[in-house]
Amino acid sequence: MYEIRPKLPDDVTVNGHMLYLHGGCYVVEFAPALYWPFLADLSVILRRTLTVPIYPLAPEHTYREVYTFLLGVYRRILADHDPKSVVLMGDSAGGGLALGLCHASRDAGLPQPSDAVLLSPWLHAGLPDPAVPAVAKVDPVLNLDFLHRAATCYAGGDPLDHPLISPATGPLSGLPTITVMTGTHDMLNPDARAFHRRAQTEGVDIHWYEVDRGIHGWVGFSPVGRDAEDALQYIHNVLAKPEPPPRPS
Repeated sequence: MYEIRPKLPDDVTVNGHMLYLHGGCYVVEFAPALYWPFLADLSVILRRTLTVPIYPLAPEHTYREVYTFLLGVYRRILADHDPKSVVLMGDSAGGGLALGLCHASRDAGLPQPSDAVLLSPWLHAGLPDPAVPAVAKVDPVLNLDFLHRAATCYAGGDPLDHPLISPATGPLSGLPTITVMTGTHDMLNPDARAFHRRAQTEGVDIHWYEVDRGIHGWVGFSPVGRDAEDALQYIHNVLAKPEPPPRPS
């Protein structure tokens, strides 16, 4: 477990806390060299302290152990922070976990965080959208066969459309404000789009930020310059509330 505190001027106060869940297809360990620059910037820009848990990974563990662990982490955070000041954020598999943890917390009777911010999220482990194979051909980061194998290990024999394995399938009532950041050259994008359509149909409060030709992980780990800067500013504006933010032009 890592705890991060932003280095801010003496006259600037911390806005709240964030639970950040790393990506890696549920099977890859947290990579400090990859994440530290991004998380440091994130902490300063959003003026939030961060908890970065090192959660159990497949194939040694399944989603069951992952959520047991994360619910424990979330309970400890709630013991020290008002839930209205807490944000869940994650990238890739961590983005799926962030939304899944909202489901698990609601079902456990715990208060929701103020927001769930999902970066290039893996929202359906089965990747069922018919557009996925075509996008996979232009995705320079992810491998479709590897994702299928990882999802099977993570599910531990349970159906891939289980709401804690594929949180896009879970009920959308009682969830916090959701923000999805995605790109059209990410093979997870078609299922994210399907989730967005469903959320809009059901009247769920959701912010959608899509970059044309954006690849998987573009918000934090791709050399896209202005796109990433604008995205972080957009997240800052979303979390500032109460006005819905305009997307940077």
